[in-house]
Amino acid sequence: MIAKTRSMTVEEYFAFDEASDIRNDYIDGELHPMPGGTGGHNRLVAATIMALGAALNERHCEVYASQMRVRIDAAKYVYPDISVVCGESRFEDEKEVTLLNPTVVVEVTSPSSYVRDHTTKLDLYGAVASIEGCLILDQERVFAEWYTRADDGWHLRQFSDLADVIPLAPLGADLLLAQIYGRVGLNR
Repeated sequence: MIAKTRSMTVEEYFAFDEASDIRNDYIDGELHPMPGGTGGHNRLVAATIMALGAALNERHCEVYASQMRVRIDAAKYVYPDISVVCGESRFEDEKEVTLLNPTVVVEVTSPSSYVRDHTTKLDLYGAVASIEGCLILDQERVFAEWYTRADDGWHLRQFSDLADVIPLAPLGADLLLAQIYGRVGLNR
């Protein structure tokens, strides 16, 4: 199901988004509501945040949950499921609602977001110079896609075994798939 969009200015978007009960992506004047995730989606996001927190414990990195908006450019703003910044976080606003310099972003797909996460959002993340990697996790099965920035676009590696280790080089850390999926009961 494709969410309906609504046209508005950036200023109208900020006001609307601040008052909204749900997150809203904003792409070139169009509002794209992002309904809340299922229990499985939220458990996978939480498990990933915990695993990232443990992996980054000794590093100067911040892990942000899905309420952190990311600025793509002056006409595009999105909400990744997780954003990670290594170094000093920079924000567009004093309220620290809009992040300017994520190092890695994470998306957890659902049947309704799968195509958008792999096309539109991946393309948008490629436009942000600070983003060196994008991790896309499948909530239906043990399956992770790790996209890293390369001169000719994104370089993709896929992982599907609980024993697999994702080398998060931009973060200087490794992430074991079992750390994520083992906590949510997906063992297939």
